[in-house]
Amino acid sequence: MPEAIVRISEIQLKDLKNTQYGKIEMPAYAEKNYFSDKADLLGIYGQNGSGKTAVIEAMDIIQMLLAGKPLPEDTVHYISEESGSCSIAVKFLIRFPEKSILAEYTAEFKRGTGLPMEISRETLSTAIWNGTRFENKRTLIDYSSSADGPVFKPKYRFESLAKSGEDIRVNLSVAKKLAQKNTASFLFSQESRSIFLSAPEDITQDYAPVIEALYQYASLNLFVISSAHSGSITTSSRLPFAFRLNLGNRIAKGDLMIRLDDPSVISKDQFQLVSQIIEEMNAVLSSLIPGLTIGIHNFGEQLRENGTTGYRIQLISKRGEVVIPLKYESEGIIKIISVLNVMMCVYNNPSMCLIIDELDAGIFEYLLGEILSVFEKGAKGQLIFTSHNLRALEMIHKRSILFSTANPANRYIRLQNVKSNNNLRDMYLRSITLGGQPEEIYEETDSVEIGRAFRRAGKAVPYDKQD
Repeated sequence: MPEAIVRISEIQLKDLKNTQYGKIEMPAYAEKNYFSDKADLLGIYGQNGSGKTAVIEAMDIIQMLLAGKPLPEDTVHYISEESGSCSIAVKFLIRFPEKSILAEYTAEFKRGTGLPMEISRETLSTAIWNGTRFENKRTLIDYSSSADGPVFKPKYRFESLAKSGEDIRVNLSVAKKLAQKNTASFLFSQESRSIFLSAPEDITQDYAPVIEALYQYASLNLFVISSAHSGSITTSSRLPFAFRLNLGNRIAKGDLMIRLDDPSVISKDQFQLVSQIIEEMNAVLSSLIPGLTIGIHNFGEQLRENGTTGYRIQLISKRGEVVIPLKYESEGIIKIISVLNVMMCVYNNPSMCLIIDELDAGIFEYLLGEILSVFEKGAKGQLIFTSHNLRALEMIHKRSILFSTANPANRYIRLQNVKSNNNLRDMYLRSITLGGQPEEIYEETDSVEIGRAFRRAGKAVPYDKQD
């Protein structure tokens, strides 16, 4: 398969959690700068409970689907209680060596009967770039879990594929049943992909390269980091190293957990991974936190529970001659360390994307602004983040900021009537109090009523009678 550059262009949510409908366009796509290899940043701001995290959770679901992984059972809770179904649609700009296309993948979900949830439909469509514009969109594969007859439509594609080899009809039916059983994607499952990729190229040339490009993208280049990722950092128990490393003959991607509260016993392979991650990130870390580097204190070999030999290690921080366990550093520093390897990859690779919830958690606001400013000026990849710290509104371009609204039927907007000399932070705060935007961006709270509610609560549960 040819190598491809893949970038997110647009995300649409329908009936996901408290978002009836929301559309997000990446800055480059919104400005029709389709083939940019420069930074594409998007910060999502808004009040609590207004749908910011829904974007992160939606892309976490998409990442698992594209990588052929089963969805966790609790995914059913993302489906709107009122509608009983939801959908996520993502547009990707895919640049192959010989052509460029805009691919749209849509996944629909509904509450199941035998299972808590089922993936009821998947569609994959593309529009080819003809040199001046994208041509009309056409559907490549339309899969329905409940449809009788062909496993997918259009029927002529299915028939062409089925005739290309023995037992393909049976194998596709098996792939469908496995996808339903595992609550996983049919299109991107290992069983389906092996059929698409092994078929004659003239039959699957329209869709097999697209499916493989999106699979590789999700498996190697797309990182979605939820607030749960940082939960172990808050408790000072574990450090989750998000990493993507070139190991020569292969690329390794993952989330490696290392204990912070006590020494860890890890395998020799994990020890090599941690050593390489730390070596690569220290040069950048010392520029973010002057004088700080991190390292590994190796207590030596130790037998692991499975009978193999590993190493007992502890992560340490170094400032000049002072060496202390890393767990005693601030939460913000540990948060930066946990994602720094991925941020380095995003900075240097146009096909890399980091999607992170609460990027600002624990990070000094001035440093946050500096990092985002550096990324906007020099990075090549994509960064999507949510934040409550308004420093970014003063540091990056207005096109890179999106606001969640109080309207669940139109969840995400960019502020209107923003002039080049306007301070976006001031304008946002002014819009909260005075309005003037096409949607209400803050569901009004009353400080007097809040105080009255606290007083009522105090009377209901008198302080001196509490246990």
